[in-house]
Amino acid sequence: MLSDIVDKISEKRVLVAPMNWGLGHATRCVPIINALIKNEKEVIIAAEGFALEFLKKKFPALQTIEFKGINIKYSSSNSQVWAMIWQMPKIVFAILKEHFEFKKIIQKYDIQAVISDNRFGLWNKKIKTIYITHQISVIVSKRFEFLNKIAYLIHCQIIKKYSQCWVPDFEGENNLSGDLSHKYPLPKNAVFIGILSRFCD
Repeated sequence: MLSDIVDKISEKRVLVAPMNWGLGHATRCVPIINALIKNEKEVIIAAEGFALEFLKKKFPALQTIEFKGINIKYSSSNSQVWAMIWQMPKIVFAILKEHFEFKKIIQKYDIQAVISDNRFGLWNKKIKTIYITHQISVIVSKRFEFLNKIAYLIHCQIIKKYSQCWVPDFEGENNLSGDLSHKYPLPKNAVFIGILSRFCD
């Protein structure tokens, strides 16, 4: 399924940019990068921290860019409501900063397409932009369901800025993400692409 969807990327020079929250986002980019290389794409990796170091070791021949992203601190309590509200101005500023920095990267490296793993600010009308997330529905509160619905609607507005949204899971009952990607309707530009794992590569 992944090879079929990657085959549809006609652009030659592709930027792959995972979020640096743990290594999960970077590791699931491994089969994507391998599929791009197999299709003779010119792949550039843009990341920071552990994600960048991991991908450098995995793909030493590829060009890499240090590209700082959003740093969100989660609450140690069950509810993330106040933690998210408190950081909202910081989050919005970081997304805009990431977005404008991305414009510079497009021009400097002649980027024709980007695959962004959960990085909110990498949309651009002049090139193909692909957003990866398994969490269409963002869970911010277990008590107040309406807040989760608001977070979902906000996330959908971000997703709609991209050309496509890839959801790394299966559609239907036999899925792994549960409510995170199946509770609410998918945005119109979103599609399930199956599980992404470097162990399945």
